[in-house]
Formats: sequence, C-alpha cells, structure tokens
Amino acid sequence: MSKPNPVEIERGLLSIAYANLPTLLVMSVVASLGASVVLSGAGYTWIWFWFAGVLFLNLVRFALGRGVSAENIRRAEMATATRYRRTYAIGLYASAMLWLAPLSSVGHDSVASIYTLAIIFSALAAGGTGIMAALLREGRTYIAIMLGPASIMMFRGFEDGTVLMALGLVFLAVMLVVHDRNHKVTRRALELSIENRRLVEELQSVNAGLEDKIATRTIQLANAANSDDLTGLANRRGLIEWMERHLDPDDAREASALFLDLDRFKQINDAMGHSVGDQVLKVASQRMLTCVPEGAVLARWGGDEFVIVLPQSANVRATARDVSARLIESIAQPILIDDHAMSIGLSVGASFYPTDARDYRALVLAADLAMAEVKRNGRGASLEYSETLSIVQRRRFDLGRALGTAIENNELFLEYQPIVDSSTGRIHAFEALARWQHPTLGKINPAEFIALAETTDRITALGDLVLEKACREAATWPCSDNAPKVAVNVSVKQLRDETFAMKVLRILARTKLPPGRLELEVTESLFENDHPAIIKQTISSLRALGVFIAIDDFGTGYSSLSRLQTLPINAVKIDQSFVADLEGNGRAVIESIIMIARRLELDVVAEGVETDTQLETLIGMGVNCLQGYLLGPPSRQTDSYFEQERSDWIAGDFGMRSGRLVHHLHESTEGSGLRAGGQPLSRR
Repeated sequence: MSKPNPVEIERGLLSIAYANLPTLLVMSVVASLGASVVLSGAGYTWIWFWFAGVLFLNLVRFALGRGVSAENIRRAEMATATRYRRTYAIGLYASAMLWLAPLSSVGHDSVASIYTLAIIFSALAAGGTGIMAALLREGRTYIAIMLGPASIMMFRGFEDGTVLMALGLVFLAVMLVVHDRNHKVTRRALELSIENRRLVEELQSVNAGLEDKIATRTIQLANAANSDDLTGLANRRGLIEWMERHLDPDDAREASALFLDLDRFKQINDAMGHSVGDQVLKVASQRMLTCVPEGAVLARWGGDEFVIVLPQSANVRATARDVSARLIESIAQPILIDDHAMSIGLSVGASFYPTDARDYRALVLAADLAMAEVKRNGRGASLEYSETLSIVQRRRFDLGRALGTAIENNELFLEYQPIVDSSTGRIHAFEALARWQHPTLGKINPAEFIALAETTDRITALGDLVLEKACREAATWPCSDNAPKVAVNVSVKQLRDETFAMKVLRILARTKLPPGRLELEVTESLFENDHPAIIKQTISSLRALGVFIAIDDFGTGYSSLSRLQTLPINAVKIDQSFVADLEGNGRAVIESIIMIARRLELDVVAEGVETDTQLETLIGMGVNCLQGYLLGPPSRQTDSYFEQERSDWIAGDFGMRSGRLVHHLHESTEGSGLRAGGQPLSRR
C-alpha cells in the first residue's frame, strides 16, 4: 500500500479546516458578543458597530465556506484548491485583525475591560490551537496576530506592564507550540485515516489474503492499547482484561494481587531528570519480571506503581509472600545508570481474590491500601490487606474532612504543659498542645490528627491557628513582665514559607504578645529538607524579631551538625524516649547531646520527666529545663501555677525541691570544675 502523497494530505487538512469553520465562526461571534456586552457596560457604546462588523464578516465567511465540501476540495483543480485555502486564510486574518480594533480604543483606566479582553483573546487563541490545527501556517499567523500585538497594546500603560507583556508573549509561544503539536497529531491521524481507507479499498479489490493484514493490524492496535510504551509490560487496561480471562469466580482457590510502589523514585526522578527516571523504571521492571512466577502477569499500573496478579492456586498466599520478599530484595540492589549508582526500595501490598474483593479493580485497590499502610510505617516491606485497613482508611477520610471543618470553624483548643527552669523551679515556658474533641468521633489523638494534617496539606492552616491561639491566650497571663514564654510547635512546611516570619510578626502585633515571650519548636526533619537556604533565612528573620527557636525531639532523627551550628537557634529538646531509657543507653545519648549543646552555647530541655530519679539525674547532668508529668500535666488552665503573693510562676513544690537539690549538687561538685544544675539561661 502506497503512502498518501503530500497533495492528498494537504487537501485533507484543508477539508478538516472547512469542516471546523462553523465552530470557529460561532466561537468568534459568541466571544465578540461577550466583549461587546462588557465594553458597552463600561461606556464604550461604539462597540456595537464593531460587533456588527464582526458579525457581517463571519456571515460572509460562512456563506463562502458553505459550498466548499470535502468532496469539492478532493476533486478540485490545483488552482481552485489554492483559491479555497486563500479565501479561508483571508477571512481568518481579517477576523484576527478586526479583534485588534477594541484594543486601540479602550482606555487603560478601564482595567476590568482590559482584563476581559485579555481573557477573551487568550480563549480564542487557545481554542484556535485545536480548531485550526489542520492548517499550520494559517493557524500560527492567526494566533500571532491575536496574542502578539494584544500583549503589548493591552498592558503597555499598566504599572506592571512589562511583566504582563512578557507573560502574554510567553503564552503566545506556548500556544504556538501547542498548535504545532496539534497539527502534527491531526496530520498523523489524517495519514492513518487515508491509509486505512486505502486498505479497505484494496481489500475490496484483491484476494482474501489481505484479510490477514487487517487481522494483524487489529492485533497490533489492541496490543498498543493494552501495553505500556516505556516498559513493554501490560498496562492498566491490559491487566484488567487478563484478569477477566484468567480468574474464575467459581474456582474455590484464591488468586492474589500484589501492588508494588517504588520507594525514593520521586527524588531520583526530580534530581536526575525524567530520562534517568525512565531508565530506572525499565531496570526495575526487568528485575520484577525475574521474580514473577509462571502463569502470573506483571503490569505497570501508572507512574512508579506496578501490579502482579498471581493465578488461582491452592497455596497462593505462600507464593505471594515469597514473591514479595524476592521482589523487595531484588529492587533494593543498587541500579547503575551513566556511572551513577542509585538505590531505591519497594513497598508491597497484597490482596486475595475473591476473599478480599470479587471486583478486579476493587482487588487492586485493596492491595493499594495495604501498600499505602506499608508506606506510612516505614516502607520497604510487604503487608496483606485486612478489613481493618479499610476501616482505617475510612476513618482517615472522615477525619480529614472533619479536620478541615474544625480548622475553619476554630473548633480546636489548647492545653499547656509547663517547662521548668531546673535551677530555680520557676516556670520558664508553657508548651501549647493542640487538642480536638470531635462531636461524634470523640477525643482525637493529637498524633493522629497532626499526622493527618501533614498528609492532607492542612498542617499550615493548623499551625497558623495554634500559633495565633497560643499567642492570644499567653498575652492574657498575669504578671506580664516576667510571665513565662509560650512554646508553639511549627512544621517544616511553615518554615519553608518565605512569608512565615512576617506572618509571625503580624500575629504578635494582633495579640500584643512581646516577641521575647514566643518560642517556636521545630523537629529535626528541618535538617532533611531540600530548602536549607529558605529555612535558614526564615529562622534568622524570626531570631531578629526576638523569637526563640528550639529543635524538638533532638536525637531521634537526622541531625546535621554542620547545619546545626549555622542555624541561629537557642535550644535543643531531648526526646522523652532517651529520658525513659536513662538507666540504659539513653544516658550516653543525653550526655552527648548536652556536650554538643554546651559547645554550641545552646540550652538543653529534657522532655518526659516522670520520676524523681529522672529529675535528680537530669539536673545533675546539667539540663537547663525540664518538662513532664512529674512537673505538671497538660492543662487548659495555667492560673494554678501563678502565686499571687510572690507575683511569680512556680511548678508546685518543685521550686523548693529543685532549690535544695541544686544546692546539694553545687556542694558536691565544688572544686571539681563541674557545674550542677546547668548554666544560666543566658540565651533565653
């Protein structure tokens, strides 16, 4: 079968353009009517004469194009076909030029009118990329006329006109690229259409042997529709069709779906580029194939997600566990691409047919839920689906929806736990702890709803709410001159916001809380973040305001000492897990943290103090501040810690006990060069 010749292709494209002409004309009339209504409302009554001109031009174009059919174009002489195209182009260019008329007459003081025209011009140009995709030269010229002069004429008098002009020209370039791609797609589709038509014509005139070609072509198209272009594996549609053919609902034996998700692939794809990412996917898919048993199928579900379906058998659960283990081990091996060794991992979720689901898509979804639970619990493992996961997922969904409402309606409240100065027994600060009492779900664990806020991108809204509440309530505490600070947890996402310091300043101004009475706590995850410069600038800006900064849960995650010494922080908080393990390895960890903090002139706060032994040990080690149930549980009321007669804040009887203990430790260490009770809170 011969390929379509260029003349035939060009005539076919011209036929498509004329077939789309009514749609183009209707779009132009509707857009011009909308523009006329808006501009006439702004006092430009002459616009209706312009609209009449647009309407007349479109009627002429419709009349000229009505008699031009695909058959006429196909049979026309070369000169006639050229005239058809020229007529189409002249009408198109005239329409584009006519649209420039309002721009030269609308004053730049009519901002709404200018933006209305900008939207209409953008819509017409965007629509033209598809409707006029058949004619490359004419479409490009139309888009250029619509957007080029318009970008300059509309915004030349604006304050930010240069930026808006540049954006308009960038949009012009994007539309030209889109139009070019649409033209290629249209041209290729036309070529395929012509080829298929010729194939049918040939089949009608030659022997039956050509029917095999049709069958072969059909199979190729089916394979293309059911396979993944990158890996050559079955795609989502191909997998479902395989399951429909191979899984028998009347078979008592189970089948299994394994949902596979590559760990750390996104970081490689973002850092190394999509080309390297594609190579990683190819290597990973080949490794997976080596682990797939006979009779099973491997498919690429999408992105870095794959699905294996194991056929029905008597011991499919054991097979699923074995395959999962081999997959995780295989994928964990380094991948070498362009002399770069890259490490990824694999999280696997398993579900079983028909026990977990009788619907094929529901079966894959069940495995996906199990995989997601693996991701939430550390990755690099496998987990079988259970009904509990569905319940948990439903609860997450309900809580996520309710949390958004709770934040918007200011339904969360705060409790405060004292942080006590170990050398005096006075309260140095109260840590503000968010609490949520749901009307139907009851009391929600903070760890649950805070983690949910992180995963649903509500952590910033929650953090802003808690920060404002804490500052507002702290500003009302008595003895304002020497009242305790209020410590508020903030997320790395908040610190990554370049406007966060200004947001804090506005909150302090609204609540009238002095900056020196605000302490912000952030976890060690800030060291893992990929925006160190922004975070450092935010922390520096906060310190310049007088706000104090502490690293929370220090020692439990990733700590970069090189970055720690460059950040202008005030204190580190020892995680309660080390305090609980004071009799074991926790003591060595705490001593190391104290040594590092002293070298960096940072204060040390110990969390989770629950026994007198822990209290005495930590004071003896030199911890500056203490926090825990022994010193006071979280409470909505702080007044109980305020002693009116002394006009001071104390932690129960801890002030007397700590005073005696510090005095005793001073005596026992005098002359040895050690200092019990920690250094003065000079940086607070």
